[in-house]
Amino acid sequence: MTKSTSFGRVLRPEFYLEDGYVPLNHGSFGACPQSIYSTYRHYQEESEKHPDRFLKREVFKDLEKNRDSLAALVQCNSQEVAFVVNASYGINSVLRSGFLKPGDKILCFSTAYNAVERTMVFLQDAHQSRLVTVELKYPMLDQEILDLTRQTIERELAKDPDVPIRIAVFDAISSVPAVRFPYEAMIKLVREYNILSLVDGAHAIGQIPLNLKEADPDFFVSNLHKWAFCPRGSAFLYVPERNQGLIHPSVINYAYQGEKTQNVAATFEAEFAWPGTVNFSSFLCINAALDFRKSLGGEEIIQKYCNDLARQGGKLVADSLGTEVLENCDKTLTVAMTNIRLPFENKRNLSEAKIISTIIDKCIYEHNTICSPYKHNDKWFVRLSAQVYNDLNDFEYFAKEIKQILKELDE
Repeated sequence: MTKSTSFGRVLRPEFYLEDGYVPLNHGSFGACPQSIYSTYRHYQEESEKHPDRFLKREVFKDLEKNRDSLAALVQCNSQEVAFVVNASYGINSVLRSGFLKPGDKILCFSTAYNAVERTMVFLQDAHQSRLVTVELKYPMLDQEILDLTRQTIERELAKDPDVPIRIAVFDAISSVPAVRFPYEAMIKLVREYNILSLVDGAHAIGQIPLNLKEADPDFFVSNLHKWAFCPRGSAFLYVPERNQGLIHPSVINYAYQGEKTQNVAATFEAEFAWPGTVNFSSFLCINAALDFRKSLGGEEIIQKYCNDLARQGGKLVADSLGTEVLENCDKTLTVAMTNIRLPFENKRNLSEAKIISTIIDKCIYEHNTICSPYKHNDKWFVRLSAQVYNDLNDFEYFAKEIKQILKELDE
C-alpha cells in the first residue's frame, strides 16, 4: 500500500494509466489504483473457487463490513444504504418504484445529467408524470438558484393547487457544467412544500464531505467508482428508514413483499442485497479504497489538493486561452472539476455533436489527453478534472493542445 503523501505525476504509477497520457477527465469514469484492483481480482477468484460457499454465505458478511465503513464515511446508518451498480440505476430505482401517480409533477433542473433527464421524460411519456423544469444559466449564486426554485414552486402551486409536485430531482455536483449545487439548502426548501428530494450525487463521494444524516435527503445516490477510487460498477443509494417502504430496486427479486411487509427496513435491505447473480467484487473493494485514501492523508487532504488544483489549473488554462473560468462571485461553484470557456467562434457552422466528437477524438488520438467539451448558455466550455495524480503541468499541456484543436476546428 502506498504511504506517500506526495501528489501529482509521482502518483501516476499507482494507477494503470498509460505512460505519456495526460488524464484530465476523472469525473467521467474514475480510475482505480492498482492495489485496489488486486483486491477486486481476489474476490473474483474467490467466487470461482467455491461459487456456492461464496455467493450463498460469505459474500454477504464481506458486503456488510464494506457497507458499515461506507456508512461511517457518509455519516448515516448502514441499514439506510444499499449497493447499486451506478447512480443511474439508483435514480431509476427511486423514480420507477411506483409511488408517483399519473399527473404528479416532478421538479427538475435544466442541468440534469442526460440519462437522468431521459428517465424523467420516460416517466412523462409512460406514466403521465408532468415535468416542471427550472432553467439554470451559470454562473449563478446559490441564493439565486434557491430563489428561482421557490418562485417556480409558488407559480406551479398557484396555477394547479390540486396537482402536487411530488418529488424534486437535483444534483449535489452537476456533470456539465461541473458545479457544486446548493443541495443541502435545496433539500430544506422543497421540504417546506412537502416535496420529496432525490439528490443525484454521482460526483459527490470523494469530492466533497458528506453528512447524510445532517443533510437529510429523502433519497441520495453516489458513484463509488468516480471519486472514491473503487472499481467501476459500484455506487450506493441512501434511503432513510421513513422512506424505505416507497422504494424497490429496478430488478425485483425474491424479497419483494408489496404492501404486506411489517418490517420495511429488512425488506428494503433484502430487496437490494440480491440483484440476481452478479459480480459483487466492486462493492467488496470499498474498505481497500478507503485504506488507500487514508494512506494519502485522508479525505480532507485529498479533497483540498484536488480543489486547489482545479482552481489553479482552471485559471492557468483560462489565462492561456484569454477567457475565464465559470465561477460566481462567491466562489462556490468549483470543487475538483473546473469549467473553462473556449474562445471558439464555430466559423464553419458545425453541429454541436460534431464539435464535441471532434474535440474528443482529437484529444484522444492526436494529443494524448482528454476533456469534456459542452455548450452552456450559448458558450462553449471544457470540463477538466483534478485528481491526486494530476498537477499543473497537465493543465499547462492541455492549454497548449486545445489551442491547436480549436484552430483546426475553425479552419
